Amino acid sequence: MGTYRKGNTKKMKIILVNIILLCSIVECKLTVSPLFYASYKPQGGTWNVEEENILLGGWGIIANYNHNNFNIELDFYNNRFFGINHKPNYFSKEQGLSWWKGVDLENNPDQNSYDFDVANVKIYYNDDNYELFFGKFNRHWGPGESSLTISNKSPSFSQFGLNWNINSNIKFEYFHGTLKSLIVDSLNIDYYNAIGARNPNLNRFIAGHRIDFKIFPNLTLAASEMVVYGVRNIDMMYMIPFIPFWSLQHYLGDLDNIQLSFDFDWKINQKINLYGAFLIDEWRPSLTFNKEEERNWFAYQLGSRAKNLFINNDYITIEYTWTDHRIYRHRFEINDYYNHGYPLGFWAGPHAEELFLNYTFEKFNFLFEINYSNAKRGLLTEEMLYNQYYNQSDFKRYADVYESISLLECTVNKVIYKGLTVHLGVNYIDWNNGNFDPYSLSQNNLKSIKKNSYYLGFSYNFDIEKQKTSINKESIELKYD
Repeated sequence: MGTYRKGNTKKMKIILVNIILLCSIVECKLTVSPLFYASYKPQGGTWNVEEENILLGGWGIIANYNHNNFNIELDFYNNRFFGINHKPNYFSKEQGLSWWKGVDLENNPDQNSYDFDVANVKIYYNDDNYELFFGKFNRHWGPGESSLTISNKSPSFSQFGLNWNINSNIKFEYFHGTLKSLIVDSLNIDYYNAIGARNPNLNRFIAGHRIDFKIFPNLTLAASEMVVYGVRNIDMMYMIPFIPFWSLQHYLGDLDNIQLSFDFDWKINQKINLYGAFLIDEWRPSLTFNKEEERNWFAYQLGSRAKNLFINNDYITIEYTWTDHRIYRHRFEINDYYNHGYPLGFWAGPHAEELFLNYTFEKFNFLFEINYSNAKRGLLTEEMLYNQYYNQSDFKRYADVYESISLLECTVNKVIYKGLTVHLGVNYIDWNNGNFDPYSLSQNNLKSIKKNSYYLGFSYNFDIEKQKTSINKESIELKYD
């Protein structure tokens, strides 16, 4: 691990030197802030179904640069898990891992820790009415806490695009990005065998556009369209932001995976918002009501937010999400709506559902948060994928084995000094069929358990508005504007 750490330190020094040199040439505003955090979960929390203590810690930097309308936002941090030698369970809202330093259990059977790192950068030029951008970062579309279309569940990916405020009531967004397919490129694998287990993957790309209409001052309607394609270079067709992708993929031979979605955000009064979303996958109008070849593959979400309902500065969210077992996946695996093996949309993927509640309030300079999540997911076997295209038959959700997690968590957050925040919480977990593999009918290592444990953590980021490991009150307020 020593060489690995030195390599990351060298990378950070190079990044900082380049930023400083750039600012010495032109007049600019530059801020560089350290970031570090630690999180300790006795009995493993939802990271591991086994009752083992786990510690997660990390450190890095956050940097911001701007010169007139030109801006750069960068964050890089290295992380380490202690008390676990494999990727943690990610049947949760937590972002998945893109890369980690694997554990050689054959030569180091007692090793119980590993490293992973995260790096993001967004470079953009903005004016009053538009923004042009490129970089590697996450995005979230839709009004929900969880997004059906594109969320922060998967690791960040490289992308470029534009945001355009056409007028005060209409906003247009477009992006085109690259994804990690995890499908081995068998034609080129021989070029990489000499370095070990890392294998090249087949190309996978995503393009999306979205338009928001503010119909009334208190009602916004939105529609978005996304396409996933691969095994070829970037397609010029999907680089045209304003043409429907649904028509373009027909022109290209009906090979790609199209997702359509619609959502609304209705401000009922000064205290309560109602929102919802509906996603359609593989929709064919002519087969909508054909029982033998129906294409009603969809997901939906309904939620509500309220503020200042019981006391000043309190925020309540309740949200229910449901996904069909046929969405996100495609008859051609290369077009699956996944990045690094994680769904791009709803964090639990297809054949899943969640009821989520959150209550947050500020009192005595403490930020209190209560979360409840009841989530469930079922199988996603190859037989199910075949049947959805070639053998339509009655399907019963969760008829076979499934996994469920009920989580009740109470957390207290306190900013001690200039971005140094302490987090203390307790949780109750009711976990059924842990170690569940949705892609296999053979489930040999399932475990059900109930846990009571506490959570202890701290984080530091001098630029407190960009904290990644604590609740940000300002971001909560923005959801109600």
